[in-house]
Amino acid sequence: MSGPRRYQVFKACDPCRRRKVRCNGQQRCQQCTHLDLRCTYTDNKAARSRKNALRRGTHISEYKASTVDIGGVDSLSNLLPLGVGPASPPDMSLPLSNDYLHRLIPKYMRYVYPFNPIMTSNDISESISRMESDRDHAAFVYAFTGVTIDLTQSNVATSHVSEQIQELTRRAVEQRTPLLPGIRPSVLRIVTSIYIHMCYMSLGQYDLGFFYLREAITTLHLLHTDDNSLMATLDLSERSRRQRLYWLCFIHERFVSIVHFSPTTLSPYTEFPEDDPALGPGINHGWTQLIKTFLLLEPTFINLWIGDRNQVTTAWVEQKHRELDDELWELEVSLLTEMQQADLVVTRQWMRTLLWQMAMSNCLLSSHASSPIFSLEMPLRLSNQLRQFMTKIEQNTIHIHGSSILSKLLEIVNTIADVVIHGPAVGLEETTRRIDDIVFMKNVIFTFRNLQAMSRRILVEKMVLIKERFEHVAVAAELVWDV
Repeated sequence: MSGPRRYQVFKACDPCRRRKVRCNGQQRCQQCTHLDLRCTYTDNKAARSRKNALRRGTHISEYKASTVDIGGVDSLSNLLPLGVGPASPPDMSLPLSNDYLHRLIPKYMRYVYPFNPIMTSNDISESISRMESDRDHAAFVYAFTGVTIDLTQSNVATSHVSEQIQELTRRAVEQRTPLLPGIRPSVLRIVTSIYIHMCYMSLGQYDLGFFYLREAITTLHLLHTDDNSLMATLDLSERSRRQRLYWLCFIHERFVSIVHFSPTTLSPYTEFPEDDPALGPGINHGWTQLIKTFLLLEPTFINLWIGDRNQVTTAWVEQKHRELDDELWELEVSLLTEMQQADLVVTRQWMRTLLWQMAMSNCLLSSHASSPIFSLEMPLRLSNQLRQFMTKIEQNTIHIHGSSILSKLLEIVNTIADVVIHGPAVGLEETTRRIDDIVFMKNVIFTFRNLQAMSRRILVEKMVLIKERFEHVAVAAELVWDV
């Protein structure tokens, strides 16, 4: 008995034809129904020819019926004042083109790499070339693209940018292979986790950001960077890179610990990263200064911040301020680029603000304190110093640090606003100067794309209170005119 008769399909739909799979010729065909693709038929013979057919895997996303296009038509030269040339934002309903990815590399090397000096331009180029055959390389490329767009477009007020970053981060997460027995952890995998963490933090999805930071730290332990005998078998470049990777995780964890009141797991590495000639003296020096700054957030600092602040003592606060006021540090930082200086100066002023808050929590402050660090008005002095610094540098050197520097600026300006609102009255000239400093800081903060709605609302409420209290001060009106 013969089997069922097989009917020949004379015309396959576009997705099946381009992927070279069997089509049943129906509208909608079985393949497109299964994969949730747009089922279309093209009459143009040239377009239907096998010569123009492309590989299967790259075209499923092109015909996805549920795909949301979060790309744009503007050029990146319009969106990126920091950029090195025009590049159209990627159409996220299609695979990213190699041309677009390679044009991101100079931006990454200029604005991202100095503060995350792990993956070089050669590493990125290799991952781009392997992303179709290796899921972990593909995941890294998506994460690299997301973090580069995020940090170079922090001042772009458009939802398209956030949507792009969200989609790129999702792809990075989905592409990664699970860490199973026999699969060795890698620097690539850890950096991917860190970049995913950075993207989620920028998007305000803090729980996910915390998760992927913890994942990076856990995977870091599997690299055994604390095994001196193992590290000694590596060449200088790779050994230094893994040391920098450890410190990168350390810095991110210390920052998250302060901002989100979470405990830390990483102790300081046994030494600073060895000098890598391939890194360049400027990046080496700047990276060392960043490590030294975050070493100030030692266990006692963390425990007092997230724990019992009744244990904060005058002697401890004085000691931390001496460490922050190191004159040699100021000399060394003056040799760095504006981008590096911006990160370090804002971070140190942020730390001084945290110390002031802890001292206030334990009633160590006074309006008549003999030392300015215990004065109720110390944040006002810090704000004026910070404003003087920020007026001397390009604002883009602030924005390039993304959500981390935004969090620090928010902590500083909220503290300043509280002092102005609740502090004792002073003369008109001094009040005007204080409010003018807040107006300046508010204007900087409101240029950040990733300013979250809750943070904005809290700040606006304080601006309104200041305006109501000081209606007789002309500059106070500027606090709320654009909010």
